[in-house]
Amino acid sequence: MMSGGSRLAFGPGLTLAVDEGCVQLTTPRPLWTLSSALVGGGFGWRRHYCNFHVDKDYAGHAPARDLATWLEARRIPSGEAMAMMTAVRLEHLAVVEGDGILAAVTAGAGNAVDITAPLEGDPRPVGTINTLVFLDGCLTDGAMVNACLSASEAKVRALQSLEVHDPHSGTPASGTSTDCLAIAATQTGAQTPYAGSGTRLGRELGLVVYRATREALLASREWRRDAEQRAVPHG
Repeated sequence: MMSGGSRLAFGPGLTLAVDEGCVQLTTPRPLWTLSSALVGGGFGWRRHYCNFHVDKDYAGHAPARDLATWLEARRIPSGEAMAMMTAVRLEHLAVVEGDGILAAVTAGAGNAVDITAPLEGDPRPVGTINTLVFLDGCLTDGAMVNACLSASEAKVRALQSLEVHDPHSGTPASGTSTDCLAIAATQTGAQTPYAGSGTRLGRELGLVVYRATREALLASREWRRDAEQRAVPHG
């Protein structure tokens, strides 16, 4: 999915722009955000949500500084931004919308990992699942954490549905070793203290993230399979 810029059917005018270097989602006013990103991590009000592409051989020793530099190059104020990075091809971005929910996911499983497997002797290639979730609602901070749990559970279910395994341990994968997640809420409407699987919001969020993660993983899998076939000499 490549786009010069388009408006998405979500809440306060969310726009999407995708080029070879970055996926950028922007809102006209800040959203309350919880993220594991290196730039804009933790809780904060954010307007710009960026997922930068890096080469598969990227070995930056200061990734947060690199992200800040890339934001500056695009004239994006770092104080209003959340930035993550991926080696996944950005045209494989999957965007899925639900009732007051939108998920944007880039995913590659070459770095798939079972979080319960031993760490010793575990070499990891580049690959990651980056998940951005936008909620048109008012969540307490506890509910924001709850939403992170729901999104993570949905990601695991998507991996299970595609039978993705940790190539090192041979066991079912629960994610990759470099996954990143952000939950952004408009903070409008009645406040909700919960967003887990026991709530309608949690179930809808889970379904949207599940569908987006599956779509992104399948796109990456198909591209890798085609690339491997093209690399086989014919004679």
